[in-house]
Amino acid sequence: MAQVANTFETYDAVGNREELADKIYQITPEETPFVSLIGRKSVSSTHPEWQTDTLASPDADNNQPEGNDWNFQAITPTTRVGNYTQISDKRIIISRTQDKTSKAGRKSELAREVAKKGVELRTDMEVILLSNQASTAGAGNGATNRKAGGLRAWLSTNDSMGSGGSSGGFNSSTSVVDAATNGTQRAFTKAILDSTILSTYNAGGNPTVFMCSPYVKTIYSTFMSDSNVVPLRKPLQGNNQATIVAAADMYLSDFGMISIVPNRQMARAGATIARNGFLLDPKMVGLGVFDDISIQKPAKTGDAEKRVLVTEYTLLVNNEAAHGVAADLFGMTASS
Repeated sequence: MAQVANTFETYDAVGNREELADKIYQITPEETPFVSLIGRKSVSSTHPEWQTDTLASPDADNNQPEGNDWNFQAITPTTRVGNYTQISDKRIIISRTQDKTSKAGRKSELAREVAKKGVELRTDMEVILLSNQASTAGAGNGATNRKAGGLRAWLSTNDSMGSGGSSGGFNSSTSVVDAATNGTQRAFTKAILDSTILSTYNAGGNPTVFMCSPYVKTIYSTFMSDSNVVPLRKPLQGNNQATIVAAADMYLSDFGMISIVPNRQMARAGATIARNGFLLDPKMVGLGVFDDISIQKPAKTGDAEKRVLVTEYTLLVNNEAAHGVAADLFGMTASS
């Protein structure tokens, strides 16, 4: 039907009110599984250090004669290791006018941004601590910033790598943590997981968690179709609906139960972080806190409010051989 001539409609009107919901919808993942899993410890310097030690290999030929005039074995000293603290921040500046303007979904722009940046700062810390970042002492005058060695860089004893990959680890000559050299990326398999668990167990570790990207977690769930894995079945009671079991969260290895923990921040950070899956003993790694997250209020220099959220922290890896890494995985897709 045709519209009657001179009908005044919404397209012609000038004064119709806009409708904007008084809510802001945000679903970006906020959780930090790694930082939440490990312990925290206060550190009082920018270069906390600690010592590690190992036992000699068992001597299957340890038999001695009567009346032996002993020759004494050399004593192996402990190994001194350390990491540097790193400063991370988030900076906010909001004009006075914008903060006082009536807004939808929030009362104060400044308060909302402070809360948002606090979450973002914690997720930054999450991926930095898991990264392959080498540690550095930095230099004065802001020429080079101090950086904390990330977990991937630390792990050198039990690192299953792709072709061409090489270990990083703590360098006793330079007293810094060297980054690992990435190898050729490969698909995650049960064999890779099993070999990493075996290596870590033989080194003396007792890992309980395997942390990986969400994509790697989906590949892990396909292990249920492996001929060496017991099929998972659920009984159907009465007239209840059947459930298709397509995932698993625990892995009973030859050397203990492993919890499989997907970390969405690893995927959000991209392939550089998602390419590694970590076998962890939470008791043997911690967050070293030099200065916890605080809100600083810089001097006012204009008609605006400034805030800075700042923290200084490091990664304390008690003994890197307690952990393992399945490195160089396709962590985002089947080819990346």
